[in-house]
Amino acid sequence: MNFQLVKKSSNAKIGPIPATNSARATCPPACPLSGKGGCYAEAGFHTRLNWDAIDAGKRGAPWPEFIKQIEALPPGTLWRHNVSGDLPPIAPDEIDECSIVDLVNANKGKRGFTYTHYPMTRQNARIVRKANDSGFTINASANNIGEAVNYQKRGLPTVTIVSDSEHGKDWRKITRSGVDVVQCPAEYREDVTCKSCALCSRSKRSTIVGFTVHGTRAKSADLIARG
Repeated sequence: MNFQLVKKSSNAKIGPIPATNSARATCPPACPLSGKGGCYAEAGFHTRLNWDAIDAGKRGAPWPEFIKQIEALPPGTLWRHNVSGDLPPIAPDEIDECSIVDLVNANKGKRGFTYTHYPMTRQNARIVRKANDSGFTINASANNIGEAVNYQKRGLPTVTIVSDSEHGKDWRKITRSGVDVVQCPAEYREDVTCKSCALCSRSKRSTIVGFTVHGTRAKSADLIARG
């Protein structure tokens, strides 16, 4: 599998920070968004083409070289792991802990963050918590608000897709079971990017970050987000 580091993202919502992409083989089979289920990376034309090139070995680098590239980022760098792809697996739906240790060590002195759609089994959750405690933020990606509240109450920084049925045209916060789901600021403010916001890089936050279903496969994602 290849892994790609883009030193300066051209994605308007991310902003000009380093961002990475991982081969499709990193995506857990349990993710309901994979394929035609509403995956953002599959729905975006340019993102999908780039993903194809990574899978074909035409872009990116093997894991050891990729890790060296992350180590070489300047101290204090805010960087986003996996615009497409997920964490390396050791088995279907199981995160490879050794690879996460590599990432954590490469991120020392930097501000890396990412999201994972791996199911939060006891083992996966333990690996995610350990990474967060070590300075590399891994957000548990939930498929709906109910699942997100469960993850958050288990002490995991959490994000979720949010169905149109959960809110009106304009929304900023939804509260469920005493937990606040706040809308990603980049969705409603043109001057906000991951670089300027960095909310998802804060592993100790008390709020869930919600992303409104969108894109060419929004209907499929909305069905999933309804739980």
